Amino acid sequence: MDSIANIKVRPIGIVENGLSPRGPGRARKSRYHVTSRIKIYGNYAAGLAGLDGYSHIIVIWRMHEGNAIKLRVTPWGRADMPDVGIFATRFPARPNRIGISLVQLIKVSRNSLTVRGLDAWSGSPVLDIKPYDYYDIVKSPRVPDWFRKCWEEHSEKREAANVKWLGP
Repeated sequence: MDSIANIKVRPIGIVENGLSPRGPGRARKSRYHVTSRIKIYGNYAAGLAGLDGYSHIIVIWRMHEGNAIKLRVTPWGRADMPDVGIFATRFPARPNRIGISLVQLIKVSRNSLTVRGLDAWSGSPVLDIKPYDYYDIVKSPRVPDWFRKCWEEHSEKREAANVKWLGP
């Protein structure tokens, strides 16, 4: 059991020009309007070979801001949303603060990636990158009613960003 308790993960890179935190009077931009750069550390850059053959990738990253852990949350703090467990959401107040984003891969350079759709803050450590391929497609996932409501409320933002979805 000790080996499980002592899991160590080393970042392979860092998010540059990702999302910026919200502040008083500042609304966060939609991640679909943000083009981010991921700098890959030199000793991992060889691992990018062949990645440019994919249109999308999965980025696994560490939510490095904040340290609160909540096991129950109200999505987006909205009174019209139900109280749910943290594992039924993608919110950051998690025990291990690991983020995962499916992003459009725009460009692969020697030791960096340019992507669109990353919801990580600038400075977030990148833990891994995986290609998005046919094994990852789910055409009609089941989601709770509260999620569907929010999805439908934000459909105009996705359309304005020219985001193509497999979902409903």
